[in-house]
Formats: sequence, structure tokens, C-alpha cells
Amino acid sequence: MDAETRKARRDPEKEKFWRERICEHSQTGKSVRQYCVEKSLNENLFYSWRRELRLRDGDAGRGGGFVELIRAGTGKEGAGVSIRVDDRLSIAVERGFDEETLKAALACVCARGIAR
Repeated sequence: MDAETRKARRDPEKEKFWRERICEHSQTGKSVRQYCVEKSLNENLFYSWRRELRLRDGDAGRGGGFVELIRAGTGKEGAGVSIRVDDRLSIAVERGFDEETLKAALACVCARGIAR
């Protein structure tokens, strides 16, 4: 199915529902199977929607991952982690960061769909 056909068939309510579930799952640390069982979700639909939303967001084929953050002039190697989601969202975390603050910030980003 081409991109135009998929776009014409979109249901904003379903998309919102699955974006919220996928974001929520990413914060749980649970496997997809465990999360879907607990939330009474169809695991195949979860994977299908996750793939579809990545396609919609233009993330398909992009490499993701972690890189070591080294601040110039600090003499500190391995001072933290930098996470790049796409061209609009980049997160840098230094050693000793507050885990709860990061979780709250990521929840806010997911809830508002900023990382789309």
C-alpha cells in the first residue's frame, strides 16, 4: 500500500490511542508481550501500529542508538549519553542526572507527540 492510500485511511483516534500505548510501553521496561497481556492489547496490532507510526514519522531506515558524549575542554571522557530521535529532537544526559526528571521530560514529549 502506498503512502497516499495509507494517509487517506488514517483514523486520528486510533493513531492517538496507539501512540499513547507505545509511548507508555517504552517507559515500563517490560517486554511487548508482557505489556500487551497486562493492558489486554493484541500483540500483533501493537507491532503493526509501532511499525506504521515509524513509517508515518519518517523514521524507517534511520539508524538509532547511543553515542558517548564528550564535552570539549572538560577533560572528562564519557561524561554522558546523547540520544538523537530525529532532526527535531536530541537529548543529552550527563553522568549523575536525575532519573525522575528525565522520565517526566520523556513522558511530556511522548504525550504531546513532539517526537513525531
